[in-house]
Amino acid sequence: MKKYQERLDNFMRGLRGEKMDYVPIMIDFEPKYICQYTGGDNLEVSWNYDDLIPRYDQVLQDFDMDITTGIFFLPPQRSASLGSRLWVQNRRNGYMQHPEISAMEADEYEMLIEDPMYCIVSKILPRMYTELGREAPYNSLAFARALLYTKKQFEDFYSKIYETTMEHELLLYYNTMFYCPFDLLADHLRGITQISLDIHRKGFLIEKACDVLLDLMTEYVESTNLAGTDGFPVACTWSHLPPMLRPKQFERYYWPTFKKICERLTQKGITLYINFQGDYSKGLYYDYYRELPENSLLIAVEQQDFKQTVKTLGEHNMVSCSYPLHYLSDLTTRECIEKAKELMDIGMEKGRFYFGLDRSAQDFRDADPDKLKEVLAFVRAYGHY
Repeated sequence: MKKYQERLDNFMRGLRGEKMDYVPIMIDFEPKYICQYTGGDNLEVSWNYDDLIPRYDQVLQDFDMDITTGIFFLPPQRSASLGSRLWVQNRRNGYMQHPEISAMEADEYEMLIEDPMYCIVSKILPRMYTELGREAPYNSLAFARALLYTKKQFEDFYSKIYETTMEHELLLYYNTMFYCPFDLLADHLRGITQISLDIHRKGFLIEKACDVLLDLMTEYVESTNLAGTDGFPVACTWSHLPPMLRPKQFERYYWPTFKKICERLTQKGITLYINFQGDYSKGLYYDYYRELPENSLLIAVEQQDFKQTVKTLGEHNMVSCSYPLHYLSDLTTRECIEKAKELMDIGMEKGRFYFGLDRSAQDFRDADPDKLKEVLAFVRAYGHY
């Protein structure tokens, strides 16, 4: 495992703000992209996860990288057995889609604040997963089927993903996941439409609910954290509500508990990966994000001015160049490499960044695989300090 240790040491030096030997490459692949690349049908493969393992192995052989999340796999079997409304499979192409639902009623804020676990288990989960809302014993049977699938098949799948990744001596950065309390409330409990109404009607209750969810989410991460003493692998969150909020809304509802959960977790030695989704090309809320804990974060910003990101967020933490995926579908290979060089020159001047894409490719319409290979080859050759 010499290569693995070399990659880990290099990556952790960058995280701590020390000089790296080379620019790390972090790439994630969606199941649909893997299936298309290896000539498989995503819908069929999603129901036979053993078929996905050799396809994943082929991708790791063909694309040069140092670190990956593995495969973010949402098994349709488990969703079907629970009657999931939260994650629903598109039966044409196999995508797992996340439709907007409102699983918490407007008059249930007080219940959530008083006893969050009781509210979530007794009220919210049965609305997210309809089989859990059936009368006994059918709800218990549905839960038992999902638990059995998780223990016997889902864990086996991720064990094989781990083994395959380790055979290539690559780093798996995904450890556990957390939500900003407002993201959890707005996206999964109330829904975007309803939270927009609540902001004008129930502002105080939203604040109290976020405080309660802060404690709940902190406990969850602590109980599921599998990182070593060096803080690797990392706890991950995908933040997507801030660009939808007005500054006063962000400052009141989002920022206080988001900052607190980042502080709480990093104080316990947990490294965080934060992916800020949406348009930050004008540095939206960067003045706030500069206050996040130092030397403990991997930051990826979807739409950004990379110079500005390096200058502000890259002062104290490691940032992604967020290579724009559309180059790999719309422009020539030469133009793709020129863009990579532009971003590498910006990042390497500071020396505290990794090469990553602005989002994961779903299929070849997002990223031509041959162009992506050429860009990664350039980054590997050019990215030595």
